[in-house]
Amino acid sequence: MKTLIAVRSGDIRNDIQITSYWWEYKGITKWSCLCVITLTLLFSSESYSQIIQDVGGIAVTAHSKATFKDLPSGSSLSENKFQLNTYDAWLPVPPFKIGRTSIFSNLNYRLMDFHYDNKTIDDPNRIDKIHEIKSVIIIRRPIADKWSVLAIAMPTLASDFKKSVSFDDLILDGILGVSKRFGSQSNLEIGMGVHALYSFGETLITPGISVDYRSTNNKWLAQFYWPRLNVLYNVSANTQVGLAGSIDWTRFKLKNYQGYNGKEVDYAQFSTIHGGLQVHQRLIGGIWLQVQGGVGLFNRYELFDTNQKTVNDFSVSNMAYGKAALTYRIGRR
Repeated sequence: MKTLIAVRSGDIRNDIQITSYWWEYKGITKWSCLCVITLTLLFSSESYSQIIQDVGGIAVTAHSKATFKDLPSGSSLSENKFQLNTYDAWLPVPPFKIGRTSIFSNLNYRLMDFHYDNKTIDDPNRIDKIHEIKSVIIIRRPIADKWSVLAIAMPTLASDFKKSVSFDDLILDGILGVSKRFGSQSNLEIGMGVHALYSFGETLITPGISVDYRSTNNKWLAQFYWPRLNVLYNVSANTQVGLAGSIDWTRFKLKNYQGYNGKEVDYAQFSTIHGGLQVHQRLIGGIWLQVQGGVGLFNRYELFDTNQKTVNDFSVSNMAYGKAALTYRIGRR
């Protein structure tokens, strides 16, 4: 899982504000992984659209039953339907400053829980529970009126905990870039920079870009940063409706075993593309209820050897999903 925090802070008269994005940024196939990283989020200070400013919260996502496809004949996973439930929680860590440099961080936890119709089948290819623990560290320094330098470090621990945890379970992710605000009300922000990702012996370095927009009447909010799209319309001060889309992937190390074709399997990757509608409703004060529903498309479960070569690549049937979250939001304009 990848979680990014977009940070904005005003001048001396304004309070520092942290925006937390629960970015379900999970890995897909290798070609998709490269695309995902190529357009990664970069936000500077004083970003004004700020679709989601939820510094803490919990969320549950439930999917309809699905089946693995492209399985070898005789596989115990054939026709064994499964249901994926995902549980998320995130908390901020108090920010601090060193001179003009601001340092922010938060902690995130995710559990991906797979339930099968036939639980008695013992198959090493069966995915059960995946845990992810992430720390996001943001270092930001203004360099001009509308320009900022932003560095983000995102170490992530991903494991099924069927073996002892080691450095091999750690994914190192980082971004370094600049962003600039445009318009008389600074309602458009574009960021560019370099993104580096190291996972299980493989390093990818790619460019990144993001677009963050707020209409001048504060009715429309939109953000696009691969692999996430958010469009929201403010129906009132307490209600928002809109569209949501994301590519969600998780990659983790397994207790190695022999796959269907006799090759060694060391890593796995589960991915899906979510798209649907969302509604945000303020309950009381800064507490919001967020509900989302849609479909998970192009789902895949891919197995790799220790050299990052694909051993098996299974497609998964489409999954309808529903998501509910309770969050604490600050700093909404």
